[in-house]
Amino acid sequence: MSARLLALAFGGTLVVASCTSSTGTDGEPFPALSPVASDPTMSGPVSDAAIATTSSTPVVGPATVPVSTAGSSPVTAAPVTTTHGAATPEETTPTTTVSTTTVPTTTPYVIPIAHAPAGGWGDTHSGYPATDIFENGCGNGIVSPVNGSLLEVRRVNGYDPNIDNPATRGGRSIAILGDDGVRYYLAHFELIEEPLEVGQRVMAGQALGTIGTTGRSGACHVHFGISPPCPDQEWSVRRGVVWPYVYLNDWKRGGQLTPVDEISAWVAANPNACAEA
Repeated sequence: MSARLLALAFGGTLVVASCTSSTGTDGEPFPALSPVASDPTMSGPVSDAAIATTSSTPVVGPATVPVSTAGSSPVTAAPVTTTHGAATPEETTPTTTVSTTTVPTTTPYVIPIAHAPAGGWGDTHSGYPATDIFENGCGNGIVSPVNGSLLEVRRVNGYDPNIDNPATRGGRSIAILGDDGVRYYLAHFELIEEPLEVGQRVMAGQALGTIGTTGRSGACHVHFGISPPCPDQEWSVRRGVVWPYVYLNDWKRGGQLTPVDEISAWVAANPNACAEA
């Protein structure tokens, strides 16, 4: 894979990067539920699966290191067209074209469960930055956290505990390219809404499916990961690279804190991430 995978444009500055990520363990004990966060000292658990797609998607660009607020500049980038590799042995998915060449560059943000006041999460996650959101067991609704387009829709739970393939640990899962240029990954669905398909537009708060335990999961919850989009099939970046709980805490208070600047800074600090993944 070429090291020049992503042409990232932000604020008039062009940066060429290719996303990467370290591996981590999944399936660790779930953190105590708490909507109040503190500085994390650990990283995160379950999830991640990829389907083969052909996509034309905008990507996130570099910015300042501080986490951005709602007033930060949105990402504007030219689309990159790539063809993803073959799906994992556990599941074969036909290629699909994703075209998001003309979309707004901002989006509202919402907690990705239907009954947000009932949700809880912690400020730690084993192995890598991600957040597990819990809400009174399985079967409750999962919603889109942003306006955007569907990058991946995995309806088949291909996880086999005897193999423990990290690419299928997310079970039934969805990845969304937000209109802000950031990728949002939700995993362990019990069911995914039938009309949803790769390339389809979704809106913040739109029903995506229900909470489950598919994949490598010991309890009903939603795995929530935030990352830059990669132009090829991978799972170790998509599962999460920055801490979502910071944003969830703000959204729960009615704020609109955006991860654009933090993701942009991560891309600038990890220019080979997607290639290595």
